[in-house]
Amino acid sequence: MSGLGYVADVNAGTSELRLPADRRYVIVAKRAAAGFAAVAGLGVEALDDLVIAVAQACENVVSLTERVAGPGGGQMRLVFRIDGPALRVEVRGSCSRAELEAAERRRAQAAAQAAVEARAREVEEMALRVMGLFVDDFGYRVDERTGGVQVRLTKYLVQ
Repeated sequence: MSGLGYVADVNAGTSELRLPADRRYVIVAKRAAAGFAAVAGLGVEALDDLVIAVAQACENVVSLTERVAGPGGGQMRLVFRIDGPALRVEVRGSCSRAELEAAERRRAQAAAQAAVEARAREVEEMALRVMGLFVDDFGYRVDERTGGVQVRLTKYLVQ
């Protein structure tokens, strides 16, 4: 039976659940917590309290892993341990090296894109200042949707 992943020396009072660090899976963690609480013999009120606490812990893990690895990255690990008169639950979050490296590449690309856009705004502002120096009136309009630009320059005739 060891070919199926069964290990004989695992403590019968400890179980582990690994889930994607995704808000859609918090319901799975809540159901598992309720099941283990029932097996441990917790009353209805204590069971509900534990489920709420586990849900909040999972939401926190998801938020932190999203911040580090982006949406859909990371993993939640819940360890349920019946330890004498107590049910102990550990909720951990982690990201793989590949997820961390991909997130770093996305941050670097976003920073590079922001630098390009900042430089483009500087060039645009300089062009507007220069136009203002050489004409009496000007207008400048950009259509963000189409990328179209319209510049109106007016130089008054001296009579």
